[in-house]
Amino acid sequence: MVPGNKNASLYAFNARLLAYLRILLILVLSAVALFPIYAVLVNSFKNNGEIFASPFTLPSVFTASAYVGILTKNADFWIFLTNSCLVALGTISLNLLVSFMAALALSRLHFRGRTVFYNYFIMGMLFPITVAILPLYLQLRALNLIGSLNGVVLSQVAFSIPMSVFILTNFFKEVPQELQEATQVDGGGIWTFGFRVLLPISGPVVSTVTILTFIQSWNQFLLPLLVLDNRKTFTIPLGVMQYQGQFTSGWNFIMAFITISMIPMVLFYLFLQKYIVSGLTAGAIKG
Repeated sequence: MVPGNKNASLYAFNARLLAYLRILLILVLSAVALFPIYAVLVNSFKNNGEIFASPFTLPSVFTASAYVGILTKNADFWIFLTNSCLVALGTISLNLLVSFMAALALSRLHFRGRTVFYNYFIMGMLFPITVAILPLYLQLRALNLIGSLNGVVLSQVAFSIPMSVFILTNFFKEVPQELQEATQVDGGGIWTFGFRVLLPISGPVVSTVTILTFIQSWNQFLLPLLVLDNRKTFTIPLGVMQYQGQFTSGWNFIMAFITISMIPMVLFYLFLQKYIVSGLTAGAIKG
């Protein structure tokens, strides 16, 4: 065998080996990521005794009693679901409105201190919720928002705005200046340009912000726990606590409750997932 053919064969072997290793790594990471979902799903079809006896195996007999109990015998579930939908809708709407206007000003207007304001929003991405718990509670109590869904919405919006402004601002900076100048020639101002020109072409990035905000709002546990003190105002994450007693817990009900609560989020993501990569990529471009 000539040296050239030998080197080519060795290169092809190394390339195939590297491809197989990548596939193996992807499979391992996928298994690690999907294992908690598998454990929750299979245990939701067991009784408590079988969960403790064999938590990671398939049920010996599949039973949907936990699902039937939650959906038909527990009226609170539908209250929790309604509250979560209201909170998510309010958070998304207010977050998009505030973030869009802030990003529009930061990306298309030239004023003193613009960089300072932008960096102020970016610093909010580094601010952990846990640090703000005490001052946030005191502020909400002063505004008489403890026990109200409005308090949860405003709190979630405050922590969602930094990421949304970051994504939207960097996307808006990439829009050609000629579009804004053409709008000004036709007599339109910054608001006309923003809502009639910029907004219609910002579908992917707006969808990305909507998805990220929805997922964050739907899964939020700490802020509703801090604000809500009435069972009738609980959201889905707080509803899990009703199956946890002082001495025992209905783990099959907890697993079924978690499984049901994941369905809206998964469906929402599947229908709009194509916008996430395109939107984040557009928003990550540095202008």
